[in-house]
Amino acid sequence: MGNEEEILVAHGTYSLPEELARRAPRKQFAPDELRGACHEAGEELGWEDARKARFRTAAQMVEMWRGLDLPAWEAPYVLRDARLGYLNGYEGALSSGEMSEQQISNAAESRWGERWRERLRAARERSG
Repeated sequence: MGNEEEILVAHGTYSLPEELARRAPRKQFAPDELRGACHEAGEELGWEDARKARFRTAAQMVEMWRGLDLPAWEAPYVLRDARLGYLNGYEGALSSGEMSEQQISNAAESRWGERWRERLRAARERSG
């Protein structure tokens, strides 16, 4: 942990990993704000990845957090919330109608593999 990160933790604030921080409204978050901020930033990342027709696995999401020093009682929940936000954002992008059919099919196949058509249909039904 660098000096800047030590100072943040000492003051009860946390930074997001760089890739999520670019999508968050602020750079630092109090512990009670961290999970919500991670969920929102994850949604933005999911939307962006869907447009690029790429999907991040759970292992890739965890790798994003490598080197950050979160309290042991908070880290699993923060990671889960970022991942849930990412999944919601990715699915939301596929269901939104804002992408071309080619982009949607490429992104859905990246996300779900061979069964992407039925899973996309289910996602669209869930979104209304």
